[in-house]
Amino acid sequence: MRESRRLRSLLALTLALALLLALPAPAALAAPERSPVGDILILPSEEQEENMRIITAYLRDEMQLPDAAVAAILANMFRESAFDPRAVDPSGCFFGLCQWCWTRWLSCYRFCLKNELDRFSVEGQLAFLRFELEGEFDWLLRDFLLDVEDSEDGAQDAQYSFCEYFEAPLDTEWEHVIRSKYVANFFWPLLTEGELARPEEEDEA
Repeated sequence: MRESRRLRSLLALTLALALLLALPAPAALAAPERSPVGDILILPSEEQEENMRIITAYLRDEMQLPDAAVAAILANMFRESAFDPRAVDPSGCFFGLCQWCWTRWLSCYRFCLKNELDRFSVEGQLAFLRFELEGEFDWLLRDFLLDVEDSEDGAQDAQYSFCEYFEAPLDTEWEHVIRSKYVANFFWPLLTEGELARPEEEDEA
């Protein structure tokens, strides 16, 4: 009898969890629509444009990444969340700038709690991104981001690696097509020739 009650309780919890996961994400937290093929990129809001600037500065200054790697990560983040740290996939299973899955999002929660950071903030999620890249994904950081050729071709190589191994979307072949266009058409030019280009160093006297 006791085992039967336990079984019914377990089934009830399983059903409740299944119903929770089936619920669509709240409209306020849903990821904004993005260009389906990457030919045109429009940031949905001034806040998300500012988020892009914060992310760029962090990747360059705090993580010392070359622009090829920065462009690769920006292209992936834009595709995943449009730089909205509160973005939630319609399935309710992926969260934040990088659309972390449940288990990694729980790790983000624990990391931010331990370090007194807000897990829904750009700063908190960037710190967690660095934690993952310097920990579980240190090989990706070392071999494919820090050591990448700082050119548009290098940015495409880094985009491929970050998408393939860090983001791991379901349809990787199609996602590489989209994200490579984001790199070529927007982020690489923006970082090297546009308003986010590094200031030219003055010649030594």
